[in-house]
Amino acid sequence: MRFLRRLIVVFAYAYPLCLLALCALLTTVGESYWVTAALLYVPRVLYGAPVLVLAGALWLLKERRLLWTQAAAAAVVVFPLMGLVLPWPTGSTTGPRLKLLSFNVDSANYGSDRLLAVVDREQPDLVLFQESPWGGPLHDGLRARFPHVDSSTQFLLASRYPVVDRTEPPKVPTAARMRSPRFMRYVVDSPLGKLAVYSLHPISPRGALGISSFRGMFHRMRTGAVLEGDPEGDLERNSELRLKQVAAAAAMAERESVPVLLAGDTNLPGSSAALRRYFSRYADGFRSASWGFGYTFPAKRPFLRLDRVMVGPELGFASFRVGCPETSDHLCVVAELFKR
Repeated sequence: MRFLRRLIVVFAYAYPLCLLALCALLTTVGESYWVTAALLYVPRVLYGAPVLVLAGALWLLKERRLLWTQAAAAAVVVFPLMGLVLPWPTGSTTGPRLKLLSFNVDSANYGSDRLLAVVDREQPDLVLFQESPWGGPLHDGLRARFPHVDSSTQFLLASRYPVVDRTEPPKVPTAARMRSPRFMRYVVDSPLGKLAVYSLHPISPRGALGISSFRGMFHRMRTGAVLEGDPEGDLERNSELRLKQVAAAAAMAERESVPVLLAGDTNLPGSSAALRRYFSRYADGFRSASWGFGYTFPAKRPFLRLDRVMVGPELGFASFRVGCPETSDHLCVVAELFKR
């Protein structure tokens, strides 16, 4: 019994320290090592499971003076790992605003009519769709609602204001071949002035994990199938390509002479080292003007915040929210922007 007590006490101290070490690894190593790259996409609530066991054990062993260690561990899980943002007053703003809807529409598999109903309900000034089908009723429906519509590969833009420039960026080199950078650049002449608008969708890790959905990941972990083949090499190549795509978008955005707006399915969850490295200079809409966890994927039981809106210092957020359930495998994000 004395040995068990000592062991529980050691675990009680070690657990929050391990969580802090995990936070440091995710934000500094992240996508550059396949293990930490995979850990980025694990539901973060699982990292808090030992809290219940250790807190119960400390209570039963009458080591209640050490319960603070589990409170500290829970705080690490909830805030830096799960990404909880507390409500914070944003203040009132005057002057023109721009309402943006950004959405990974999953090839309109839930139906174009549902997506167009979202547009009608939200009445955005600017729509950025990722993973959009080429042509078809969604494209036609947006043309009937907006004077300016542009489509290229998976990216679809609709705007109430003129699109005065567009750029299809060059492909990025990989070890095997040239690959799509998976973003588009537009210049929109809006009430906030000319804006450099980037629609982002770097490659997802799901293919490298050998799954079509994150539900499949748990099955593969349970059966051990996740270790079949070359998971290390697949994840490393996948992460390398995603980093190159993100870096290409960030490098182009840095050269802009007008305010920058970046939005889309970034496939970069909270704690991502790549997110911190390439986009830390931009304000995040969710952190600036919302609260909670802001998860956007998967839509039914979300546990990852992948879909973002980020702006340069010339712009600010009047509001930000996540919505559009039962319309895609992602949730959409809606932001109202103003010029500082």
